[in-house]
Amino acid sequence: MSQPPSPDSADFPLQLPASADELERLEPAQLVQQIGYLRDLLLDVDCGVWEWHPRSGRQRALGAVWNFLGEEPDAVLSGLWSGEELALVHSDDRDKLRALRRRIASRGGAIDVTFRAYNGSGHLYWMRLWARAFSFDGGDGPGFVIGGCADYTDALSVRYLSNLPGERPLQALAGVGDGLWEWDLRAAEVVLDRACWAMLGYEHSQVEADARTALSHWKKRMLPEDYPRAEQAVQDHVREQVPLDVEFRLWHRDGGIVWVRCRGQVQRNSDGEPVRVMGVLQDITGNREALMRAERELRQQRQENANRADLLFSLSHELRTPLNAILGYSQMVELDQSLNPDQRQRLGEIRRAGQHLLHLVGDVLELARIDSHRLAPSMEPMQPAALVADCKRLLEPLAETRRVSLIFEPLGWESAYICADPVRFKQVVLNLAGNAVKYNRENGRVVINFAPQTEGWLRLSILDTGSGIPEEKQAEVFEPFNRLGAEKGQIEGTGVGLAIARRLTEAMGGRIDFESHEDQGSIFWIEFPLIDAPVEVMQLQSQPQVDVDPPAGRLLLVDSNPAGFNRLNAMLSGYSQVRLQTAADAVEAIFAARTQRPDIVLFQTSMPGMSAADMAGILKGDPLTENIHFVAIGEYSGEECDAALPSGFELIQLCQVMEKCLVPTMEAD
Repeated sequence: MSQPPSPDSADFPLQLPASADELERLEPAQLVQQIGYLRDLLLDVDCGVWEWHPRSGRQRALGAVWNFLGEEPDAVLSGLWSGEELALVHSDDRDKLRALRRRIASRGGAIDVTFRAYNGSGHLYWMRLWARAFSFDGGDGPGFVIGGCADYTDALSVRYLSNLPGERPLQALAGVGDGLWEWDLRAAEVVLDRACWAMLGYEHSQVEADARTALSHWKKRMLPEDYPRAEQAVQDHVREQVPLDVEFRLWHRDGGIVWVRCRGQVQRNSDGEPVRVMGVLQDITGNREALMRAERELRQQRQENANRADLLFSLSHELRTPLNAILGYSQMVELDQSLNPDQRQRLGEIRRAGQHLLHLVGDVLELARIDSHRLAPSMEPMQPAALVADCKRLLEPLAETRRVSLIFEPLGWESAYICADPVRFKQVVLNLAGNAVKYNRENGRVVINFAPQTEGWLRLSILDTGSGIPEEKQAEVFEPFNRLGAEKGQIEGTGVGLAIARRLTEAMGGRIDFESHEDQGSIFWIEFPLIDAPVEVMQLQSQPQVDVDPPAGRLLLVDSNPAGFNRLNAMLSGYSQVRLQTAADAVEAIFAARTQRPDIVLFQTSMPGMSAADMAGILKGDPLTENIHFVAIGEYSGEECDAALPSGFELIQLCQVMEKCLVPTMEAD
């Protein structure tokens, strides 16, 4: 309910006239005052007035609102209403304004319309334009149009953006500094907001570019080698609907280079024709610089690793030669019957320490080969059960010494096939199972078995009943040279076996992990995908029995597993022309080769301590053994060997190798 006027104000008349009669009774000074009231109301900071004469084209614009869009109010009015091109109006709203202009110029009446407009920097405003046509002295047709203009950006922009698919995320991105852009494909006009220009170091007042010149301005700022790629990305997005996501470089105002990431989405009309592309620009210079720094550091680390690997290769080869000499001569001195027990014990300590150092050098070299990618697995279809059985036979002497039961249970997977490197697979199994035996308790057990896993993988598990691994140390299990405190005990080791096992397994495309509980033992496992049996195995036919007769000769088998000697000795038991000797390690083999002079040395490549290449090099470099033929047993492709035999070779294969090595020598003699 309104309050009655106070006595002090009741005598003052209303200031705005309500009718023509009241207006006629006003004095000239009062009329000027009335005009001042109306101008003060209309020419608010967000409003303005304008006048337009359709026939002559004369016009006038007053008020602060025009300054939002340009420096000259009359030029702004031309760009919004009276001009032919309506350059400041959004392309979607131009036809609407032209139709209103034609109607009011021909028939008169009134208009009230809202539309979008851009300033010279491409910033979007929502404007409201209203007006009424008047005639001169009651003549026919409108003589002039008078109206007002107001900035309705705050009232309409949020509502407009919320109604457009995908625009709300763009509005949010604008709030965190990313630039928004719009490309009208029909009018070939590009509008970029403040953040886009700020990426190049420009403020609004420093940019003289409207929607028609913004694209050419950015083309000049883009590095020439990047422009074709960016242009092709936009064309592919519009024509082929390929997602628009491209990165390119721009020249900053201060002469530097700015990396930007451009993403966008095309909008189509009801007929499916593309009308505009709207998107966002993101300054990724910091990310790019960080990436380039990371790439430089990575290249530097790779070079350092390569240099380190070269040094390790060189040191390993240089260390092996004197170590082999120390071991060989110490073993020769041990054979001297004149030594007293104390001297013999000291020589034994020297030999054991030298063998441990030789193992360490070999493990370091193996780790360096893997890390420098110089060791490429030779992948082939294979039956893991057969190789695991070989590993079990090799580890049985160690298990007997440690009083550990070693059990292998294929569980029906004897005929399963995987794709791996047989030699490296065997090395992994020996490392894992060897640790399970070495670090087990007395009268403990090691159980090796197979089990299928999901997605067609086959798991080989190695369970032991040792002391287990404390939970706080489990993250360090696969670290090289980390024995988790076992270095304080009596069990020898280098601490790189598990690291090598992990790297080899992953290099072959397998997986490796473990589970362990303190005082309850551990389960280490490796997994490989199952594959079908090779075609040649499926088509295998029985071969006729062939009689073999190996040539006469002396063989030296170098194998640390007694089972290997027993198998070969049984194979040659009926052939008296072949004499067989054995050596359990590399040092013993070198000594036997120098003193016994065999015709052929059969070297098991899986034997630890020395590689086949190094053994062949030592024998070929010694005048006493340079004429001995060297044959590798297992996977080996080096040029130092005279021949090679598979791990499970048969008698006929051995005879072929002996004939290849010995028959030419006999014929020459």
